[in-house]
Amino acid sequence: MKYEERPTEIFWRMFYVYGAIVLIGLSLALAVAPLALIAYYPVAWLIPLLVFVAIGGFGVYWFTSMFRRLFWKERHHSRYEVTATQIEGVTYRHEPGESVEQSLPLDAIQQVVFFPAIVRKTQPSPTVRFGRPTIEFCPMLAIMTEDDSMEILFDQRDLPAFEQWIQYFDERDVPLFYTPKQLYWIGANISTRWERFERLRRPEEIIPFTYTGNLVMDEQTAAGLWVETHGSERLNEGPHQAYYEKQRTIMKWTFIGTLIGIALLAGSMFAIAALT
Repeated sequence: MKYEERPTEIFWRMFYVYGAIVLIGLSLALAVAPLALIAYYPVAWLIPLLVFVAIGGFGVYWFTSMFRRLFWKERHHSRYEVTATQIEGVTYRHEPGESVEQSLPLDAIQQVVFFPAIVRKTQPSPTVRFGRPTIEFCPMLAIMTEDDSMEILFDQRDLPAFEQWIQYFDERDVPLFYTPKQLYWIGANISTRWERFERLRRPEEIIPFTYTGNLVMDEQTAAGLWVETHGSERLNEGPHQAYYEKQRTIMKWTFIGTLIGIALLAGSMFAIAALT
């Protein structure tokens, strides 16, 4: 039994290229424009605009690094194989330190946990309450031994393969569990593999998963049982909610800092103009 990740859909690959050109181009323009303006009109009160050179330069560095990781992942696809004695896997992830090559003996597997992973999410800013958010999930399996975990992220186009892996472990009486918590978000680095491993070992985070052959109904049943057992108020406790709250705070202070920065920039330009 084998599974290998598919390449990203052509629409999103084209979107990555377009996004890289636009964002890196805008950052570069932000860095070059003040230099060109000062060279064309060399007056002292324009000197504070040089701050945009640093901002644009940082933007070029940031977006170049981000899209380099995306394009690297497009050339590296995770793959997994079950042999007679072990599961072998090579995992490639966007997040630093998450790519790993593993080999787990079949007789060392203690449990398998199924949970939804966020592969794509578009939403309004945390500080702006309009617009329609969209979210796309894919199933993830955590195959766990006493001291390690192999995580397989299945594409939505490969749900039959995901069900085949679930059925494989079910037929061999490996304990199956489920959590509806969102523990992985591609590229967001909301938690590490070891943090997910530690969380999924806790009985209060998971619920037994019963596979009947109807995976959709089985997941709905498991999600309802999880809420009944652990409480709906605990559903949002976890790395996804913590990440979102952190981003909300960052966005708020970024907005405030931007206003203060604009005020200071304008004030310094007026002050230099008055002194000269």
